[in-house]
Amino acid sequence: VIFNNLLAGCVQENNYTLAKRLYHNMVAGGIRPSSATFSVLIRMHVACKQFDEAVELVKTEPSARGVKPEPRLFLQLAQACLRDRQGRRAADVYKLMLEQAPPTAVMTGSLLGTCAKLNMLSTGVELLVLAAGARVCVDAHDAEGLREVAVRKKKDAYVDEITSAMAQLGLVVEGAGQA
Repeated sequence: VIFNNLLAGCVQENNYTLAKRLYHNMVAGGIRPSSATFSVLIRMHVACKQFDEAVELVKTEPSARGVKPEPRLFLQLAQACLRDRQGRRAADVYKLMLEQAPPTAVMTGSLLGTCAKLNMLSTGVELLVLAAGARVCVDAHDAEGLREVAVRKKKDAYVDEITSAMAQLGLVVEGAGQA
């Protein structure tokens, strides 16, 4: 807890060098990091615009330290990528999530909602297609929300892909003929 608080202070001050040194001292001292530790480190990397390092962190550090990665870590990073308009990277993080810590329907819905809100339709479609391929639960309302944005923007190809992914997930498509 003390190390997490110190790391959080480094995030607040954007002091990447000190945070990195604290983390290494923590691990060297035999203190096993927790998901909370990784969450703080993700925030630090995002604040410093170090997205590659954040992705590498969630990809390797939890398993290297004997910690089962929680889906919320991947969600946190994917949301940060979306807010920074890095759709490709968000999709890559979602793929990692599917492999290492499958998301809940709420988590996937949160990402789809962010994509719809930010008009990042290609990313939203990619996430929905990935979810359908992995057979994870997706709330019909969230998928339909993305579909509605595609219909409103007259993006027929996206409407078709969303409709197909929804069908693959067994979700009812409301007003399917309105593309």
